[in-house]
Amino acid sequence: MTLDPRLLRPFAVLAQELHFGHAAQRLHVTQPALSQQVKRLERQLGVELFTRTRVSVELTEAGDAVLDRARAAVAAAEEAELIAAELAGAVRGRLRIGISPGSHELTRRALAELRERRPRLTLEAKQDNSGVLCADVAAGSLDVAIAFEPEAVDGTVREQISREPAVVAVAAGHPLAGRDRVALAELAAENFALVDVEGGRGYNRAIVYHCRAAGFEPTLDGDAHGPMAWETAVRTRGAVGLTTRASAVSTAQEIALVDLDPPLEFAIDLITPEAGQQPPAVLALRRALWES
Repeated sequence: MTLDPRLLRPFAVLAQELHFGHAAQRLHVTQPALSQQVKRLERQLGVELFTRTRVSVELTEAGDAVLDRARAAVAAAEEAELIAAELAGAVRGRLRIGISPGSHELTRRALAELRERRPRLTLEAKQDNSGVLCADVAAGSLDVAIAFEPEAVDGTVREQISREPAVVAVAAGHPLAGRDRVALAELAAENFALVDVEGGRGYNRAIVYHCRAAGFEPTLDGDAHGPMAWETAVRTRGAVGLTTRASAVSTAQEIALVDLDPPLEFAIDLITPEAGQQPPAVLALRRALWES
């Protein structure tokens, strides 16, 4: 057999990211090194796996055909590593995880799966805004974070794990509360709720981006400070907010959720340190996130 199985993970990561820079960052290699790994795998398989231009990367028909089996092989190798680490006692320790508002439901399912698979693992969870959690990962006080629309933070790697449909959140007495759906452009005259600026720059920036894409400059609520800034603006000051149904589970009391048409999505990312080997517990969490 001439296939080097170590080349399957770079292929699988690039197939997910479809961007050499992002994939290389996740793999902790340079872009030229990643390109060489992919070319080696293509030579070994005798087919082209990607079509590349100066502005895009896409899977070929052959690449798409072998992707599921490549992912299965990578998953099997990671599982073998986790089992060996568990037998050696490496995953009897702790996993320090940060959870941002907006990722609770996804995180709950993943941690339930992780508990079932690794019952000896001690979990230490911290809840805060995405910016705070990303800074903690960069500083080494957290092993990993699950963040809602995070901004880029030096010293961390972002890996998208989900995209959740956005909805409009309004107070129960708001005129929009009885609507089934609304276009984002219809909200041009509304005040938009934001999260605390110190920890939520990524989310706040996403709100402005989506409104501008809908053709208007949003009016932003001017008092986005403190852990309850977003909920307070929606509930008591008549502002509208953009969220997802999953993330609104814990704050939906007295709040009505209205679907967007056309739809838009928010990203939920896994945040890990940029440098160093990821511990087995983080690999186990990643598996749980993909399978939950």
